[in-house]
Amino acid sequence: MRHLEQLQVIADRSNGTRAIATEGFNGTLDYITSQLEQNTNLIVSRQYFTVRNYIIQGIPQLQSLVDGNVVNHLYLTDFTHILFSSRANFDTFVPVVVIPNLACQDSDWTNASAEDSVALVKRGNCTYTEKSALAEKYRVKGLLIYNDGTAPDRFQPIQGVRNNLNTTIPAYFLSYNLGMQLGNVATNTSVIMNIDVSDANGIGNICADTTTGDKTKTIVVGSHSDGVPAGSGINDNGKKAWIHWQVDYSFHSYLGSGTVGNLILALNLAHLFETSSSYSTYKYRVRFCWWGAEELGLLGARYHVDQASLPSTTTVGERLQDYLVNLNYDMLAGPNYRFGIHDSSTVPLTTPTQALNGTSQITGLFRQWFSEQNLPWSNASLGGGSDYVPFLAAGLAVGGVNTGAGGIKPASERDQYDNMDHRQH
Repeated sequence: MRHLEQLQVIADRSNGTRAIATEGFNGTLDYITSQLEQNTNLIVSRQYFTVRNYIIQGIPQLQSLVDGNVVNHLYLTDFTHILFSSRANFDTFVPVVVIPNLACQDSDWTNASAEDSVALVKRGNCTYTEKSALAEKYRVKGLLIYNDGTAPDRFQPIQGVRNNLNTTIPAYFLSYNLGMQLGNVATNTSVIMNIDVSDANGIGNICADTTTGDKTKTIVVGSHSDGVPAGSGINDNGKKAWIHWQVDYSFHSYLGSGTVGNLILALNLAHLFETSSSYSTYKYRVRFCWWGAEELGLLGARYHVDQASLPSTTTVGERLQDYLVNLNYDMLAGPNYRFGIHDSSTVPLTTPTQALNGTSQITGLFRQWFSEQNLPWSNASLGGGSDYVPFLAAGLAVGGVNTGAGGIKPASERDQYDNMDHRQH
């Protein structure tokens, strides 16, 4: 618990957050590094990358001109910016064009003649990034996506919606009411969008390697170090925080338990290797890593895999071919937990065949251990929500455990875990 308490202290010093590009995130990296360097002989390194168009300078602006009336709309009340979208500095009002049929097909855009306009699009049917990609394809000057009003929580503008990393157009997310207002009078509507964004530089991954073991047979044990802006991240990096992915659903984030769980694994394994002769001859190198910007789309892990896959990466131990498996530990604590084991049968259909057998074996080993300990366990999907994704897509076997990610526990599973109080020990 003391490590979790330290993460809370770090967050408290940074306005309650450990999201990237904050003192809380940098403090988290420093804390992990200091613990590893002071208490182990692991070889610690950092890897830095840039998150484009992440930092908002000032307050984004949106003005509408409807039938000669100018209205200044309120940021966070009427609209939010979409992450990774580009800057905008309109000096004149630009016409708004409504894209029909939720704007998920090329035909929707060609029929609307959207070039050089600001496109107005309703949420639904496809991802936000797919809508944005079509908007860029048809050369719009800006994109306004608005909520659909189909449920009480679908009227307000959504914070945390993400765009493609290389987006070249500005994009806002509007409330349902504002979207409908602009859409109903679109033939007489134009807008000004002003937003200044800059890159977040020096976002760090940390890796710590055992000093022994074959570098060409490396076991990568990963978690992520960042939290979401809305909370201190002590569970999925403690406090619950909501964040929206680029697809149309949301989930709870249980953040720092994985950060700390991985840190404790590293500290304990390093101690065993130093003090026990039976462990000192372990033939595999173990690499513990803490990925940055997981909450923004697994960016740190993706960057690491991309760099390890480059033909120019020739250092032994740093190449993707030197990695055997990736064990991922994310969301290791939750108030209504389960013991979720990543289920190899749920990997995406596009998974390279060379990853399938190893992933199946890892799933089997976790199930066997929990069963031997007389502990209940549940299947957890490998569908694509954590840092194992780029490793699996690159053909590496993956596996891991978590305690859940925001779903509703059915009665049968509730009873299964309630019975833990009565198991043999």
